Amino acid sequence: MKNRALKISVSIPLKIVEELDQLTTYKGRSRSKWITNAISERLKGFEATPEMSERQLMAILFNSTTNPYVKLVLGEALNPTK
Repeated sequence: MKNRALKISVSIPLKIVEELDQLTTYKGRSRSKWITNAISERLKGFEATPEMSERQLMAILFNSTTNPYVKLVLGEALNPTK
């Protein structure tokens, strides 16, 4: 069975739309696909996508682990001290 799409309307703050556009439409990517993937990840748990940056992946891992050593390493990578 084909996975059909349904057009919906949601209200999103302008600042978030501008940030999303910088990640998607300005780079030739689909805004709808990005939002669909984000919702799917939230519903199913984490799934990496090719559009995700290394920093995004590290942040997700940092927030999902309880291992203090992993948190220490990722924390330093995400917030390097000067």
